[in-house]
Amino acid sequence: MRLSKIAGFINGDLIGDGDFEVSDIADYKSASSKELSFVFSEKNLKECSAGALIIPPEIQSDRPSIISRNPKLDFAKIIPLFRPDKDLKIGLDETALYGKNVKLGKNIFIGPYVVIGDDVSIGDRCQISAGTKIGEGVIIGEDCKISPNVVLYSDVVIGSRVILHAGVVIGSDGFGYVQEESGDHLKFPQTGVVVLEDDVEVGANSTIDRGTIEETRICSGTKIDNQVQIAHNVFVGENCLLASQVGIAGSVKIGKNVYFGGQSGSIEHVEIEDNVKLAAKSAASKKLITGKTYFGFPAEEIGIAKRNLSLLRRLPDLFKKFSSFDKDEEKND
Repeated sequence: MRLSKIAGFINGDLIGDGDFEVSDIADYKSASSKELSFVFSEKNLKECSAGALIIPPEIQSDRPSIISRNPKLDFAKIIPLFRPDKDLKIGLDETALYGKNVKLGKNIFIGPYVVIGDDVSIGDRCQISAGTKIGEGVIIGEDCKISPNVVLYSDVVIGSRVILHAGVVIGSDGFGYVQEESGDHLKFPQTGVVVLEDDVEVGANSTIDRGTIEETRICSGTKIDNQVQIAHNVFVGENCLLASQVGIAGSVKIGKNVYFGGQSGSIEHVEIEDNVKLAAKSAASKKLITGKTYFGFPAEEIGIAKRNLSLLRRLPDLFKKFSSFDKDEEKND
């Protein structure tokens, strides 16, 4: 593919030979003289043997290049041009089972041993892979990709362009019980729903519980990593990122553009405002304020948390000093 065509595709400014024929794409450290890569700095440029590059405006290139304000983003956009999705198919496998009043869109794929309940609606160009179970009344928008062995419980609502990786479970019961006088735990009926808005992605073996009475909602553009647990009645705002092994307890409200590091989470009924960052292995136990970064357990603003951690590390030395004071007093007595 000619470099000029790639530049047009990402609306980048071309420098040098637009007729340069790009054979493939590669990381800047391993790219060959016939491949296209991207770099962020002069140092990366010196280490790179790619024949063509995507570069930021401040770099002076010594080879055919495309100028981009965000080289990594534009590089991501062109990857499908060279590495198209091989999983995209059209057709209905004969082993799939269908309930009553199922509505199937155009140009979809239903894989082997998929089970679809009554009153399900699946939009155009969706891909439903082998072994997936779709419960009664589920609604799935257009261009969704559902990997093998996903389970969608009844009445789940899935927007368009949603990606669910293998083993995802959406709409299982929340962990809700009421203790009786006898000490037994009565199950609180979980009768709400789960709504995943457009462009949400959920990683392998993650689970999202249905609302107790109302709904659990994941807003558009949010991306959820593998092995994440989201409990009942949680609201997650737009364009959030939840890394692996995050756990969100019930009735937590999360704003827009919030980032949860790996193994972080929140106790129940906490509000987390927009643009908050929660560092790995941290836990929110109170309201987190807009735009701040938090760390620790319980999570504190990162400056306070680091100072507290520094003081904690000095405790053994302080203890020794105080012990020596006690011994000196005993001698004086």
